[in-house]
Amino acid sequence: MRFFRRSSHTRSLTTGSLELAAPRRHRRVLTLGIALLLIAVLAGAGNRYFQAHLETMRRVGELEQENTRLSEDADRARLAMEVEKATRSQLEKQIAELNDQLNRLKGELGFFKSQGSGRR
Repeated sequence: MRFFRRSSHTRSLTTGSLELAAPRRHRRVLTLGIALLLIAVLAGAGNRYFQAHLETMRRVGELEQENTRLSEDADRARLAMEVEKATRSQLEKQIAELNDQLNRLKGELGFFKSQGSGRR
């Protein structure tokens, strides 16, 4: 009965102790997976933050350009108003001088008319 005396290849399976723990390889893979997931989540959150920050900075730049343009427009309008005031003042002064000259000439004309009618 040699057949029964020979040791089985599967006999070594029953001699070892049974442990209900994951091998270290699986732990490392799980730890690596969690770390990669955490990195991906942080990268996504960081990307979203920087996109929002860049959008805000772009909007601030646009508003500063608009502010500069509006300030330049206001300065031009202020200068145009000052020119208009100066022109109006000069025109009013010129009108007053012309009215004075007209009144003086009317007086002279009246005088000459009265002198002319007396000679006839």
